[in-house]
Amino acid sequence: MKIPRHLRIWIHCFFVVSFLLGCSQTNETVEATEFKEYRNNKFSISYPFDWAVVEDSNDGSVAFNSPKESDEDFISEHIMVMSTTLPDEARAPMETYKNEIIETMKKRSPGLEVQNTSNLTVNGLSALEILLKGKRDNVNIALRLTVVAKGKTGYVIGFACQDGDLDKYASTIDKVTNSFKILE
Repeated sequence: MKIPRHLRIWIHCFFVVSFLLGCSQTNETVEATEFKEYRNNKFSISYPFDWAVVEDSNDGSVAFNSPKESDEDFISEHIMVMSTTLPDEARAPMETYKNEIIETMKKRSPGLEVQNTSNLTVNGLSALEILLKGKRDNVNIALRLTVVAKGKTGYVIGFACQDGDLDKYASTIDKVTNSFKILE
C-alpha cells in the first residue's frame, strides 16, 4: 500500500521545521512541573509554562520551544504539532501505514534511522510512536514522533533534540503527548 501524497508532504514538512528549530547540548535532566494549555480549533495540548509558542499560520502547525539552559545554549529543544486533512484512502489505522511512514521519513531525511516503533493510546485514540536517530548536517539528532489519526484528520506530535538528550526530556514529553486532545 502506497502512502498518500498528503501524508508524505506532512511528514517532510515536520522534518524540515524540526531540524530548523534545532536542539541544545546539555545533559541535565529536565522535568517540567507547571504546564499551560494551548488550544486552537482542532486540538488542545499542554506544554511547559516557560516554553515559547510559535504558530505557523501557513500550515497550522505550532511549536513549543524550550528556553535557553545557559549562555552556551544556542539551539533549543522543541515540540511540534502538525495536522492535515487525510484523503479517504489514508483513513485506516496508522498501523496499516507504519512501514510506509517509516520509508517516507528515511527517504526525506537520509541519515536518520528508526530505532524503535511502538503502539500506544493517546486519550483513547490509537497512536504510533516512532523514534529516529541519526546525523543531519553534521549534527547527531533524535526525533520522537507520535502519529494520531481521527476521522479525516491526522496529527504528528514530535519532539526533536540533540541525540543523547532524549532521556532528560522523557517525562516532560510524555506529559505533553498524553495531554493531547482532538477538539473536532
